[in-house]
Amino acid sequence: QYNLAVLVTGVINEDGTHHYFMIAQLDDVKIAYYSSNTREVRPTQQWAAQAVGAQYIKEKTWEFWGHEEGSNVETRRWMQLYNHTGGIHSSQIHVSCALSGQAPVDARYQYAYDGRDFISFDNQTGTWVAAVQTAFATKQRWEKDKIWIQFVRQYLQHECLWTLRNLVQEGRTVLEQQVPPVVSVSRRDTPSGFVTLSCRVSGFHPRPIHVSWVRDGEDILVETDSSGILPNADGTYYTQSSLEISPQQEDRHRYACRVEHSSLSEPTLAW
Repeated sequence: QYNLAVLVTGVINEDGTHHYFMIAQLDDVKIAYYSSNTREVRPTQQWAAQAVGAQYIKEKTWEFWGHEEGSNVETRRWMQLYNHTGGIHSSQIHVSCALSGQAPVDARYQYAYDGRDFISFDNQTGTWVAAVQTAFATKQRWEKDKIWIQFVRQYLQHECLWTLRNLVQEGRTVLEQQVPPVVSVSRRDTPSGFVTLSCRVSGFHPRPIHVSWVRDGEDILVETDSSGILPNADGTYYTQSSLEISPQQEDRHRYACRVEHSSLSEPTLAW
């Protein structure tokens, strides 16, 4: 499954100024951005720029000029609804579509205000759904605007999927590349007298990976702490897993970090 997401944030600062920025991602790969500073949609991957073409990027720049102004106006309206007169306030938009095989799934057009769900679009019924009572006035206003509803439906049902298919076709070699992880294990003594074993797994692609701890080659242990799977600047990923044991356990047993990944023919063990 491939997912195209456009993540937008508009911020009203304490001095009343408005800042706006957008990040577009294909799965976890950043492909474009826009901000109040650049006033231009800029691709971050050459293959993504080739997939949609220079004219499309130019048209999206013009479109985001309008979105930026709309964000400024709408965020101030929501501040009035909540009787917010000072401080820093934000509106966020999450727009996305996905393909499972060739079938479209999980279309989203949703808004948040100050980090909480506010209103979202129901692609099946063509109506807006208020997440909180305060958003009901916005729902009524937006549902009277038939051009706005038509724009949202057209984007979710056609443009987003067209863009996603072109991106996948052009970037398939990058998106499906298999890069094996580099695994290293270290240990350190903690102030409490225990020993922490750390397993660092870096530079792998695609994202899904399974890291576990093994004692004496048999027993699977539950990790004490994990960083989660995080992106590197080059499009690969890294993760770190920790296991805390007593010095007595360290003396009696052998421990290994076990890594399973699609790029590996069999699991890797780092003792």
